[in-house]
Amino acid sequence: MRKNYFTVLIVIMTMFTTDVFANNECKSEATVTGTVDTINVSQSVQVGTIHLILSDDKGEVFNEKGGIIGRITSQSLDEQYRPIATLDHNIIFADGRIETTGDEAILSPLSECFFQVTETISNLWGTRFFKRASGEITAIGTISFCDGENGNHFDLSGTVCLK
Repeated sequence: MRKNYFTVLIVIMTMFTTDVFANNECKSEATVTGTVDTINVSQSVQVGTIHLILSDDKGEVFNEKGGIIGRITSQSLDEQYRPIATLDHNIIFADGRIETTGDEAILSPLSECFFQVTETISNLWGTRFFKRASGEITAIGTISFCDGENGNHFDLSGTVCLK
């Protein structure tokens, strides 16, 4: 009787670990393109729209516009004394939601109130279409804190794995 329990336990453990390892494999890798346009609603919050396009070797697998909220969670300077902002994002599409944490944005001043930005987004999770997504996205663009020019624009690139 004890031998049967041991055999059943081994079978269950094998099924569980096989499923866990299978879920970590990338079943569909997609190239990221798109744009983000936001406005600053405070010193630490930006709100706007995102147009996200994901394509694999067969064509587009996702092409939607949605809403985005970015929140600056901390600020510092890098070794070249450039401002660095750490952000979290909430992104909502009809086909799912994406949340990111700890995104790093390096700001290079173009004037007193206008900055070139390179942001790296790598810690993400989501729902529905993005349920097991992972990857790295780069957002390159500009932000403005100038009076009368409150618009920010970013172009997206990168690769995501849709598991």
